[in-house]
Amino acid sequence: MARPTGLKVIENKYCYNVWEAYMEDGKETFSSVEKEFSQRRDVELYHLCGIYDRAGLPVETVEPDYRPGSAEQPYKVLTRAFSDEVYSGVAAGKAVLVAGGYCNYAPAILGGLQRAVGTDKRLGVIWVDAHSDNQIVEDFDEPIRLVGVPVSTMLGQTLPGYRKEVCGLEKPLDGRNMIISDARITLEDEEANMRSASVVRLTGEQFEDPATWKAAVQSLAERVDHIYFSVDVDILKPEYIPAYEVLSPGGHDIEKVMENIGVVMDTGKVNVMSVFCVDFDHYENGGEWTYLSGMKVIASALSRWSEIPE
Repeated sequence: MARPTGLKVIENKYCYNVWEAYMEDGKETFSSVEKEFSQRRDVELYHLCGIYDRAGLPVETVEPDYRPGSAEQPYKVLTRAFSDEVYSGVAAGKAVLVAGGYCNYAPAILGGLQRAVGTDKRLGVIWVDAHSDNQIVEDFDEPIRLVGVPVSTMLGQTLPGYRKEVCGLEKPLDGRNMIISDARITLEDEEANMRSASVVRLTGEQFEDPATWKAAVQSLAERVDHIYFSVDVDILKPEYIPAYEVLSPGGHDIEKVMENIGVVMDTGKVNVMSVFCVDFDHYENGGEWTYLSGMKVIASALSRWSEIPE
């Protein structure tokens, strides 16, 4: 383990806008349009409160951009940019925080990590989310949202061309090295996809149990070299995130989520963390309170992010 040389923060300039993937004549096909925010953003509060300084490290902040008129669609330009930014941050010995954006970027984040450390390294993923996000595009006749396929993409179950050429993830993740919790909103086919990939599935009750959570996290940390840790704030009870796009019933108190985040960070194996889905441009629905929850999630990680793998 080593102390990070700095903290690289990747912020997200563009609002969620229903990017989709589908199969057309046997080819992976995509639809995407960029959409900028129109209201106060989550990262504005983060900067105002100096939250990134909680790591006690030099901070570099970047914001991938899409230039209108590009010959390539936004999904491709921005996804590649996220992968590139993660790659350069990890290669420089920095802890990398993706402070915003949506789950569709996860395969690119893992791809950037893999590019930086090499395909010979054993990667692990901890996926804290109300959803398993593991649909298989090839199984559907209609378009599937890219936010619905990040887990299945990382596991090599769908969109292999997109995974390798856009996300930079050459070697799929071994499902045995992935923890998913609590995934309380999961369809039957998604449950089957998790089982076929042999992922470690922890229920909401297991997420709440300190001993079970710690044992699962420590077991993963012992068998992998590097961890990508992703938190979607829909893991929280709805009252903590009133400005979320679509609220999911159930969830957990923020104190429990922060406690479990600390357990993950204490492993010393986390190179990259993402905190997704804080800002859907619904500031009028309680944005300040929602952003505060996102800030607490980030702070709980940064205050414990003292080591990264060498």
